[in-house]
Amino acid sequence: MSSWLFWIGVLATLIVAAALIEAYVKRNRKRNLADMRPDPDKISKVGGIERYGLDPLALAQAEHRRLEEEGWSSDPSQNETTAPDAGEEDKQDERR
Repeated sequence: MSSWLFWIGVLATLIVAAALIEAYVKRNRKRNLADMRPDPDKISKVGGIERYGLDPLALAQAEHRRLEEEGWSSDPSQNETTAPDAGEEDKQDERR
């Protein structure tokens, strides 16, 4: 009976040693960096955008049109480059 346990232990030890050797060899093998790089076409976000019709420019334009139709458009008379109270600050500076 004890000889059976001995052979089972030897077999288990060989299996563990083979697994450790295989892991060591795989980890330390020299590989070209270009071989490890994934194919850009498979992971491309642009490809996914084209595939599902999710063009960001078209989506932004549609959202802008929707906001204009709902009345959220910007006032064309207001100059967007200057703040609305910029003139008041200039007057205050002149008074000092």
